[in-house]
Amino acid sequence: MKKILCIGSVTTDVIIKPVDALPNPGELQYIDSSSMFVGGCASNASMDLAKLGVPVSLCCKLGRDLFGNFVYETCRDAGVDVSPVVFDDGVQTTTSIVCVASSGERSFLYNGGSTSALTVEEIPAGAVEAADIVFLAGALLNHKLDGEPAARLFKAAQQAGKFTVMDTAFDPTGRWMSGVEAALPYLDLFMPSIEEAEQLAGVSGDFDAIADAFFARGVKNVIIKAGKKGAYIREGGRQGYFAPTYLSIKPTDTTGAGDSFCAGFLAGLAQGWDFDKSAKLGNAVGTHCVMALGASTGIKPLPEILQFMRDHTDEVPLDENF
Repeated sequence: MKKILCIGSVTTDVIIKPVDALPNPGELQYIDSSSMFVGGCASNASMDLAKLGVPVSLCCKLGRDLFGNFVYETCRDAGVDVSPVVFDDGVQTTTSIVCVASSGERSFLYNGGSTSALTVEEIPAGAVEAADIVFLAGALLNHKLDGEPAARLFKAAQQAGKFTVMDTAFDPTGRWMSGVEAALPYLDLFMPSIEEAEQLAGVSGDFDAIADAFFARGVKNVIIKAGKKGAYIREGGRQGYFAPTYLSIKPTDTTGAGDSFCAGFLAGLAQGWDFDKSAKLGNAVGTHCVMALGASTGIKPLPEILQFMRDHTDEVPLDENF
């Protein structure tokens, strides 16, 4: 099985609810629950991959603080190789305060901290050399990696025979395409969400036109995560199509669903599967993510995910390869 290196965005998510409004200055407001999870695109994907049984390592930057220790130990205990993790005394570990309203809607207070500070020079060359797939997760939040540094990382990885992959996060700075464009010619696969893809391409609603904007900038293959629509798959110049997902499952928590799709898809590639089969696995892993509170809590070992897929062939048909 191929080995995957996940690089980039990590957070500690502190989830509090219900929060329908912030208290006035100096006042106290009761909430019903608070909980803490590891979040962030790279750490989520790496833990999901480890739970699926895929060999995976994580390269991120953490502060030498309680949150950093929490991220490190949680990922390590999930089976992730954390030897490439970088600790920095001069930064705080990235943190998100997730405020969940009574309606279930979420808002976020975000300290970019360590995620914003990781540089390409700090990524161990040995970690890239040992991997078959190099995945930069949460682009547009990795401020010192975004753009030209990511281009250098991916160019070198491709020259070494690695399969290069990147997804994005929402960009609060508004850079969008200028923050990723330099890296796109060196991507074997680009996997943004539909909301991010529309902002990046400057096109709304037309999946083919959005993908064309990325192909025009040198990307080899495109997947657009599309929520209830599943995933839009476009392999090079081939016709695009949608891989459907499992709409019968009522979500408990959608945190990390996109990261789980990425992990499931990459788990398929790690086994030598084609894009169609890998996308079906990605949707099944993403579905398991939304069944439980937290970004990785609901992920099961691969045999259990595959059995779930076989049990739901009436909803998402499978071919005989499953």
